[in-house]
Amino acid sequence: MKIGLIGNNISSSNAPDIHNRIAKIFGISLDYLLFDLKDKEETYFTVLLKELKVLGFIGVNVTFPFKEKAIKYVDNVSKNSKNVGSANTLIFKKQTTAENTDYTGFLKTYNFHFGNNTPGTILVFGAGGVGRAITFGLASLGVKKILLVDNDEIKADSLSKDLNLLNTNCVVIKSDQIEKNISSLDGIINCTPVGHYDFPGCPLGNLIPNKTQWIFDVVYTPAKTAFIKKGEKVGAKIISGIDLFIFQAIDAFLIFTEIKENKYVLKNYIHELRDYYFNKLYI
Repeated sequence: MKIGLIGNNISSSNAPDIHNRIAKIFGISLDYLLFDLKDKEETYFTVLLKELKVLGFIGVNVTFPFKEKAIKYVDNVSKNSKNVGSANTLIFKKQTTAENTDYTGFLKTYNFHFGNNTPGTILVFGAGGVGRAITFGLASLGVKKILLVDNDEIKADSLSKDLNLLNTNCVVIKSDQIEKNISSLDGIINCTPVGHYDFPGCPLGNLIPNKTQWIFDVVYTPAKTAFIKKGEKVGAKIISGIDLFIFQAIDAFLIFTEIKENKYVLKNYIHELRDYYFNKLYI
């Protein structure tokens, strides 16, 4: 079985490792390849999709910066992908279908840490593919309010309007407005590449969270980003991007293989996978 990951700056991705680990759980032989397009023209993305389909790949995961673009080049878009407006999983059959396991993976990540508790007021950095998945996830959880920050004001306004259509209170704010709002926040989520090895920095800049808030960074390479370290320093609850990485990968694998989750006790392996990747990455 052949699967791959398409994106930019993905040489340090652990996607091949986790998909092979999940494949072993189910006794499936797997080849998982990386296709880093950082030095390619944007048009090569569609060329590659056609090539991989011909070569017998059953599908691919897609990551930055192709999540929003991907749904333009498929035959079918799942309900989740359509609602969110992005995809991170493409399935190749006679027709190509787009799915979004960032959305479902976030819901499972949130449930893992908070159970059925409703999100309060959440600051979200990033209105791109992951930002859309996570804010729509927050909306489905009944979030009280989302404060959204993105350098691309058009993109942020578009996402805010989409969320408001769902009766979700989402307000776009500028970076210089964060400081006056930070004390009212219950959680802060980074959905940008800032903090990644290739995009060093912290979305909060010089601002400091407090210990009553929870901090979630979708970046997991490195797992201890500058953003996460700030949260640790003040004693805030930390949610690592490792969790989203694990839960979205499991959902994608089940979609690729058409294995029904309820036939297997995958939950028995969640702690095993978390222990492995936290020991490996959270240093």
